Amino acid sequence: MAHVRIKQTGSLDRIAKGDGLSEQLKPFADRILSAARRDPNAEYTRTLRMRRFVSRGRLGRTSWQVGAAPRIGSRVEAKRGTLNRAVGEAGL
Repeated sequence: MAHVRIKQTGSLDRIAKGDGLSEQLKPFADRILSAARRDPNAEYTRTLRMRRFVSRGRLGRTSWQVGAAPRIGSRVEAKRGTLNRAVGEAGL
C-alpha cells in the first residue's frame, strides 16, 4: 500500500476565499434575491439583503448570503418558505 502526503501550500485557501470564486457564485445569489423579491409581503422584501461572506480559519471559504431582517425573515420563511422557493425558482 502506498501512502501519499500532500503538503498544504495555501493555494487552495486562496482559491476558496478569493475574488474569482466569489464572482462565479454571485450570479446564483442574484437569481435567488430576484426570485425572493417577488414575495407579496412588501415589508419583508424591503429588508432582503445579499452580502458576500468570507469565513475564516483553516477550512474558510467565500459565499454569498441572501436573507431578510431576522424578526420578519424567520416569520415569513416559516409561513411561506420564500427563500426556499426562490432557490427552486432560480434553478439551483
